[in-house]
Amino acid sequence: MSELSRKAGEVLAFPGKIVGWLVLPLILSVCAGVLAAKLGVNRLADWGASIPLFDAGITVNTLLDLQWHVFALVVLFGGVYAYRDRSHVSVDFLAANFSPRTRAIVDLVCDLIFLLPFCAIVVWFGTRFAHRAYVTGEGSTYGGMIDRWMIKACIPIAFSLLGLAAVNRIIGTLIGLVRGDFSSAKNRTGS
Repeated sequence: MSELSRKAGEVLAFPGKIVGWLVLPLILSVCAGVLAAKLGVNRLADWGASIPLFDAGITVNTLLDLQWHVFALVVLFGGVYAYRDRSHVSVDFLAANFSPRTRAIVDLVCDLIFLLPFCAIVVWFGTRFAHRAYVTGEGSTYGGMIDRWMIKACIPIAFSLLGLAAVNRIIGTLIGLVRGDFSSAKNRTGS
């Protein structure tokens, strides 16, 4: 079961690994936007025909939208990656004094009571949020990116992955509690 759980965690965290590489184009986009603004250039590329996200060309406003979109993707999918590796924000000053068993119980309770319901709520409302953007054709009102539903659809997708990662960890924690084996849980406190 441990190998299956590890592989499931890898699959769920894979989008986080991929979007981590978007930081490089994000930096280039910021530099290009600053340079274009300094030179007083607004339209950077124009290809005439409309394509998804970018419409008929790239403007400085497109670059600004792109920066926010990439940042959102890094946060959303990177959060699943961080959760899987237990490198997310936690209350370690309390957990440092807990035994491995107590830490596992606290993780289990928090995942069941707080994380899973939160993921379910975000998926429910996030899906409606993205659908509304799709139906209305929501896009930038100032010459930026179009098809805003695409980035909004990433919200329920990422939280679905996070919820599945939580279920994966819950199952692993339950198995560890039953077996009395806490060696698979990464010790976040360093003690």
